[in-house]
Amino acid sequence: MGTRIAGINLSKNGSLAIINDGEVEFYLEEERLSRIKRDRGAKFLVEKYLDGVDAVAICDCYTKYYPKKFLQRTKEKEAVCKVIRDKKIPILDYRQRHHECHAANARYGSPFDDCAVLVMDGKGSVHDHNERRFCEIESIFDNENPVFKHYSTFWSEEECRKIEKPYWESMNTELLFWEGEDCHSENTDGFILYSDRTSVGQAYRRVSRECGFDELDAGKTMGLSAYGLERTGYGSKRVDLFKEEYGHSFCSKELYAKEDSTGYYGNQEPIDLAYNLQKSAERHAIYMVAMAINLTNNKNVCVTGGFFLNCVANYAIIKNVDVNLYADPLSYDGGLAIGSALLAYYEHFCN
Repeated sequence: MGTRIAGINLSKNGSLAIINDGEVEFYLEEERLSRIKRDRGAKFLVEKYLDGVDAVAICDCYTKYYPKKFLQRTKEKEAVCKVIRDKKIPILDYRQRHHECHAANARYGSPFDDCAVLVMDGKGSVHDHNERRFCEIESIFDNENPVFKHYSTFWSEEECRKIEKPYWESMNTELLFWEGEDCHSENTDGFILYSDRTSVGQAYRRVSRECGFDELDAGKTMGLSAYGLERTGYGSKRVDLFKEEYGHSFCSKELYAKEDSTGYYGNQEPIDLAYNLQKSAERHAIYMVAMAINLTNNKNVCVTGGFFLNCVANYAIIKNVDVNLYADPLSYDGGLAIGSALLAYYEHFCN
């Protein structure tokens, strides 16, 4: 038997994967056992499936800064860690490496030996910088090396001071240092963008609510968009939900300035709002893939993160960009279990 590393995702779609000498041996999501849709826990998984593993890598989201509303969830996650400790299995902390785990799952699962990886989702790991709290929302990697990070203040608006406009910095090792034993990135190339703009994933949450769906039912919003139109002339106006400003494509501030659609959505019917969001998001995704190619000089691009479950946007990328595209089939947070286990294996156990 080879080296067996378990990866556990404690974000949405709680999951457990076992990697045996770099190959996926086992994968299961907690909801299959608990019967709770998108269950964030791993209680049943760790009780049943950790025998014979050499180490456990844990990935999560929002881990360093839990608001009070997440207190109960924190206790549940601590209970999972206690089960692992009681089994005397070493724990590797990958909780502050959300996008890296997404990227690892896509890169090692792709057919490419050399590739760029683009990660776009709702919320990734949270970091402090200049007395402000930022959450990663878009990342580009050249193989395993980060070359672009977009951080947003939106994650905790009550605690964050809004910044007047986006600003850029060169990457450095301090900003790329992740908590956890021997878990950090040394690359110093590329740049970091800080903004007060929301993510494409959060945009879909807001619009999904406006359309009458659960905020996590972005797939329904994508499907509804096929029936919408870009209408003008009867009280409805087109609102581009993503705009290019300051040298980057951003989600418009109007999208998340309020919780209801009165006025700033242009009084659009939900069906047309879904259409508007889908088309805007497709343009943004095309922009980001082109950016990944330009930064890495590589046309092999893996895309991952919850947004890239949007198969319509993926098709738009293929039609409009000269790219060899691999869309990670486990691009949502469930895939973090595989990604964290793979990172742990290659960083700590692969000679």
